Order: sequence, then structure tokens, then C-alpha cells
Amino acid sequence: MKRRKFIQLSSTGSLAGFMLNGHMINAFTRTKLLENVSEDVIRDRSIVMIQLSGGNDGLNSIIPLNQYDKYASIRPTIRIKDTGSNRGIELDSSLGVQDQTLLHPNLLAFKELWDEGKLNIVHGVGYPVLNKSHFSGRALMSRGGDGTDANSNKPDGWMARYLNSAFDHTTYDDPLGIQLGNKKPADEFHSDAEHKVDINLSGQDAAGFYSQLSNIGNPLADYDGQSSEYIDNINFINGMEVTATNYASRISAVFNAGTNNVSYPSYDLGDQLKTVAKILSGGSKTKLFLLRIDGFDNHANQVAGQTDSHLGKHADLLLELSESIKAFQDDLESLGIDQNVVTTTFTEFGRKPIENANKGTDHGNLGPMFVIGTGVEPGFTGTHLSLDSFTLGGNVKHFDLDTQMQHDYRQVYSTIIGDFLGASSLNIIETEFDAYDQNRLNLISSPILNNPYEKSTHSTSLVVAPNPVVNDTMIHFSSPMWMRGQLQIHDLQGRIVQELIADFSSGTNQIPLHLSHLAKGLYVLTVLDDNNKTLASTKFRKHF
Repeated sequence: MKRRKFIQLSSTGSLAGFMLNGHMINAFTRTKLLENVSEDVIRDRSIVMIQLSGGNDGLNSIIPLNQYDKYASIRPTIRIKDTGSNRGIELDSSLGVQDQTLLHPNLLAFKELWDEGKLNIVHGVGYPVLNKSHFSGRALMSRGGDGTDANSNKPDGWMARYLNSAFDHTTYDDPLGIQLGNKKPADEFHSDAEHKVDINLSGQDAAGFYSQLSNIGNPLADYDGQSSEYIDNINFINGMEVTATNYASRISAVFNAGTNNVSYPSYDLGDQLKTVAKILSGGSKTKLFLLRIDGFDNHANQVAGQTDSHLGKHADLLLELSESIKAFQDDLESLGIDQNVVTTTFTEFGRKPIENANKGTDHGNLGPMFVIGTGVEPGFTGTHLSLDSFTLGGNVKHFDLDTQMQHDYRQVYSTIIGDFLGASSLNIIETEFDAYDQNRLNLISSPILNNPYEKSTHSTSLVVAPNPVVNDTMIHFSSPMWMRGQLQIHDLQGRIVQELIADFSSGTNQIPLHLSHLAKGLYVLTVLDDNNKTLASTKFRKHF
């Protein structure tokens, strides 16, 4: 295949992809900072997100001990035993009756994290309109959707929106986001706002991938001022290669400068986390790491059998998950960087509470998320889901959404990026998680409060009315001073679609705007002072 054709066929989902320490890595970054903030507090902080791909069975992971008889009646074959040598692990005998919990026997490492005060279990996580398709469920969560008509077809990923809003990539040597463990670029980082090229170099180690990556592409050609689509494409490809090469060089440098101080279990996820720890210890300032462990679609042979339900596919996966994360956490602590990292798991949906006829479970809805780290508020968030409505041989269904869902997954995400990475209200709006910003969960033990990233709201107010907007609207803004400032309107890809100079008096100001030229959609209006500092932001929706 010709090189040009290879690049044309390459996916446009990430800026760069290559092998590091035997694992596929895709590096992503975004382009602009919308707020004038200092990054000193969060510059060394990172979030590690692990996808349990296939739909983890939360009920065999975290078992409600006070409902054990009901649990056993709807799972007579695959239930984890509460007696004997292979019984589940009692999480914490000091918990109240309603919170008494058995862990799967292979989650012993999670029990250790709990005892160390480094684990929060979030119960009943899901999204409003269930989608039992793996592809659609992953796509919804990666883009911040929820299955409703209004939020099912978002064009870009929530991580891309967040990184675009919160950070200026030009001040970072490192990519703001890194994906490991999957050759296919993640939808979380996808954005139409920037072109990207995927480069996959299989089998390269840390010492060899950079030299081969730098050989992809040609020097920029001199066409004596000529222009054509072909020339533009060649120049674009070569321009992207410079960026990819720069990131490859940087990641190689921090990887080689880093170290690991503990032994990791011999699992793929363990290797991914070992690589992340080494990159971070070498000085990387990457904000979001996205990892993946496959195999949770356990329709059949989830357990080995009724007498040995502690063995089987699901047991093996939970052992890999818990031991890998425990080694990672121990490594971070040994390296002295554990305060800077929070790790969390997620899955596209849960499994049905009633077992099927094949020693497995079918696609369901709700399940737990695990949030791990030295800076995590330990304990439970929420309570065990009730099993009262389920009987063996009855109506096989998922947990009822209206009464059982306790937490939207976006509430967990917005809490972590807000309380741990310091995302401001505007960042949350532009990530499209603003519906959950006022109801953050108690997941981070020392949230960033009154931080330099959060815009002041006590002295200014900003209202767009009417909202939604058809053609004309009025901006109502209470200014703390006389000033010549700016109004900026951004779309949800972070692009400025309109800006104008405005004179504000001290007190209430009313400014008319004609917006018939804007396309239908959601926008963010920002007021800036004469020093280009953000004073207030709000969102509005354009109709028609």
C-alpha cells in the first residue's frame, strides 16, 4: 500500500498513536484556554479512568449482605457463597446493617484499599434511558450522552470538550490526554474542531518507536506558491507529523526518566498502569489517562459452576482489576506522587440481577463505580440497590430506572474534574455537565474550594432573556465597575462565533443582541473586563 493511501485510510480519532512499553498509546490535545487562570494548583494532577468494557456485573462484585437470601434466590448458580473457604470477603463489620457488604473473593486488593481509606464505592450509577447495545452504550458515555433524544447524538467526546475548555495545550509539553490499551481511538477524545492523524506502530519499544515515527512523513515541499487540494493535503499531513513527533519525543523522554518502585502483576491492565506510573514519575503533566480492560460481557460461563462460583471469567477479570489498581496505588505512594492522582472505573452498563440459563448474566443497567486514591473520601456514595422486585422465573428485567438509579455517571465525572482538577463553572458548562455542577458528590476529601479557576459570582450576574433565543435577546449584566469590556459567544467546540466591545456602567446593564445568524444549538456567553479577565459566563440555547 502506498504511504499516502495508508495515511488517508488512517482514522481521524487521535493526534498520535504508537507503542510504548508494548502498549498502544494514542495522544490527544486541544487548543485553547478560555479562562485566565493560574494552573499551579492542578498542574501535577491527573485522573486515570479505566473502562470495564462489556458491562461489569456489579451485583457479583459488590454483594448486599443484608439481602443475601434474596440475592441467592435469583442467582442460585452464579451467586458468591457467604460461607465456606471460598466465601465472599466481608468488607467492613463496622458498617450499619443496610451497608453490610460482601466483596467478590477476588477483590481482596479492594478490601485492602478500603481498609487504608483509599476507596469510594458509588452505588447505582447509570444514565436515564437505557441502551443495551455495547456500541451505543459506549458511544453515549464517551460523548456525555444519556439516551434521550436531546443527548444521543453529540458530535464530540466529553474529554475533548473538557480539555479544550480548561487547559491551554501550548503551555504543556505533554499531551493533555493519553489513551492506552486499545488501537481504536476513543470517542472520549474525538472532536470535529481539530484534524488528527492516527499513527499505529505495532511492536515498538520505548527505545525504538520515536525514530520510526520521525521517519513517517516528508519535509515540507516548496511548490513556488502553487496551491491545490493535493498540495494542501501534503502540507497538512507533514504539519501534523511535526506535532506527533514532538509528542512522541516528549512521552519517550518522561517514560525513560521515570521509574516504578513496586512489582506489578502480569496482566495487560497491570502493564498499562505500570506505564502510566512511569510516565507520571518522569514528569508528565498529562491530565486524563484512559485505559481499558476487556471481557466483561459474560452471557455464558461467568462462573465455573455452582460449587465453584468464585472461579470463572468474571473472577479472573476482577482479580486483574483489583490487583493491578492496588499495585498502581502502592507505586504512586512509593514514588511520592499519590496525592496527585485519582483513579476511577466505569462500564457502559451493568448486568441483570437475575442469572440466565448459561451460568451468566445478560445486559442490564445500573452498577457501581470505584473511585480510588489517597485524596478520595472513603466509604460508600449511595446505598445498595433493592432486590425486592425480582423473583426467579418471573419478569427478567433490569433495575427500575425511576426508582433505583441513584447517580448519573456525569455527576461522578463532573465531581472529579471539578473538585480534583479544579474545573470552573464555565469548564463544566462547556463539557456539557452543568446540570450536575450544583450537586457534586462527596468523592474528594479536600476539594479545591475558592480556587483561582472558579469565576467570582458574588459581585456580578449575567442573564440572557429570553432564553432560548429565536433572533433577538437582551443581556442583563450587573457590573462591579465602569469599564470597557468584551462580550464573547462560544460554541461548544470552544470556537468564538461572535465578539464585540461593550461599555459597562457600575450596576445593572442591558445590552440587546441580534443572533439570527447563529445556527441552532447551545452556546456560552462570556463577559470579560478590560484586562481580558472573565467576569461571568452563562449558557443559552438558539432555536431555529
